[in-house]
Amino acid sequence: MNKNIFFTILLVVFMSVPVLFTSCNSCSDRRTGDIDKLPGVYRGEATIVLPDHVKAMVPPEAKGMIPEGPIPCGIEIQADTNETLALKLVDFTMPVRGITVDAATATITSTNGIFSLKGNGNVSVGSRKMSYTHEGTIKNDSLALDITVSIIPFVVEPKIVFKGKITRLPIL
Repeated sequence: MNKNIFFTILLVVFMSVPVLFTSCNSCSDRRTGDIDKLPGVYRGEATIVLPDHVKAMVPPEAKGMIPEGPIPCGIEIQADTNETLALKLVDFTMPVRGITVDAATATITSTNGIFSLKGNGNVSVGSRKMSYTHEGTIKNDSLALDITVSIIPFVVEPKIVFKGKITRLPIL
């Protein structure tokens, strides 16, 4: 009788341990399911950071088209059903005609209330497409985003730094 009770307890313990390790999705996958408060329009400023070797390549007649200081703009974040986000540039007019920025996708992870974004998108200049990557964080309704546009990979890759705060929540 004691052997049956011992084996039953042993069986229950060994059956429950694997369930504990496999039932916790957040332990192995740091993706977050709580992205309800992230969508909206983040208004702020973007600054273009060009390395010196890239500045030297810009012809004198085009120097006025590259802004020196911060540019006011906004980024709209929309949630997807697959726990991904779509980032779209809003309230900004390109300095050169024919340039369009497609909405970017972002995967999101969360650690201690700070949401980390990482993804990519495309910039179209006429019929030519250039890719860009972005990384950033959302903390306390503030978005900080670093964008790298790959014009010539590893040679000409200007960076854009965006900092903004949420101003309008989406209508549900």
